[in-house]
This record gives sequence, structure tokens and C-alpha cells, in this order.
Amino acid sequence: MASRRLSLQLRRPPCLLIVLLAAAMVAAPARAAWVDYPSGVPCGETIPVEQCDPSDAAANSACMDVCHYGGCRRGGACVSLGFGRGRGCHCKG
Repeated sequence: MASRRLSLQLRRPPCLLIVLLAAAMVAAPARAAWVDYPSGVPCGETIPVEQCDPSDAAANSACMDVCHYGGCRRGGACVSLGFGRGRGCHCKG
């Protein structure tokens, strides 16, 4: 009888693990916010985009794509505009 109780206890799903996985799946899409970049950004220009964080790989990738599709072969990167002016996407010439 004791072995049967033990086997029933081992079959219960780990509720904490399920809760943590559900929370991680909900939080992941919130991190990838949509940024509406303008089209046709000239090479060598920096456009102000507050969500373009230089330390965020996804934001840098989006900035690079916008510049590349705009005709800049070297893509672009998120930059800090300095002196409290915010952040932006700089299309490399």
C-alpha cells in the first residue's frame, strides 16, 4: 500500500514548473515590441527611434533590416543620440 501511495505522488505534474513556463511564454512576446520605422531612410542618416536600444540584439537587427531594405548595403545600428536626446537608428553609408 505504501508503494502505491509513493507512485501516485510521483505522477503528479510539477505545478511550479508549469506556472514558471507559462509566465515565461507570456513575458517573451512583450519584449519584442513593434517599432514603426519610416521607409526610404537615406544612408548616413540617423532617425530618432526611442525603442532602438543599442544593447538589444532584436532592436539592432530591426534597425539593420530597415536600413538594408532602404538601400544601405552596410545596414544600420541602434545608437544613443547623447545629451539626453534619446536613441535612434543610424543607417551606415
